Amino acid sequence: MNKLDVVNTLAILVSPAIAVLVSVWLQNRKERRQHQLSILTALIATRHEPLSPEAVRALNMIDLTFHDEISVRKLWREYFEMLCNEGLNNPAGWQQRGKKNIELITEMAKVLGYGKEVSHLDIDRVYTPVGIWEQFHKNQDLQNELLRVLKATHSLRTEARVSVDEEPDNDE
Repeated sequence: MNKLDVVNTLAILVSPAIAVLVSVWLQNRKERRQHQLSILTALIATRHEPLSPEAVRALNMIDLTFHDEISVRKLWREYFEMLCNEGLNNPAGWQQRGKKNIELITEMAKVLGYGKEVSHLDIDRVYTPVGIWEQFHKNQDLQNELLRVLKATHSLRTEARVSVDEEPDNDE
C-alpha cells in the first residue's frame, strides 16, 4: 500500500466526522444569530415603549446572547447603569436614556451586518398612530381616576338585597 492509498483511506474514514462537526458548527452559528436577531427585533419593535415586558426580556438576554460582542455588552452596561440611576428620572434623563437605547440597538444592528443599511436615524424613526396615543392617555386617565376614587374610599357599605321572587323570612 502506497502513501496515496493511506491518505485516501484516511480521508474516506475522517470525512464523515468532519462533515458532522462542520454541520453542527454551522447549525450552532445559525441558532445564535437567530437569537441575536430576535433580541434586536424585540428592541426595535419596542423602542418607543422601553418598559414593555418584551423589551425588558430582550434586554435581560443581551449578556448571554451577545457574550462575545464587547461593543454591544459595553453599551448595554452603560444603558443599564442609566436605567438604574434614580437621578435620571426626569425629562432630560429620559432623553439621555433614549439616546443610549438607540445607540445600543444601532450597535447590535451593526454587529449583525446591518451597519450600512440601518443607521441610528432609521432606528430613531418611530411610527405611532395618533389613535394609539389617545387610547393610551384615556387608559391612563381612567386608571388614575379609579385609583383616586379607591384611595378616597375608606370603606364600602354593602347591604343584602332581596330579589322580588324571594320573600324575607318572617319567622319572628
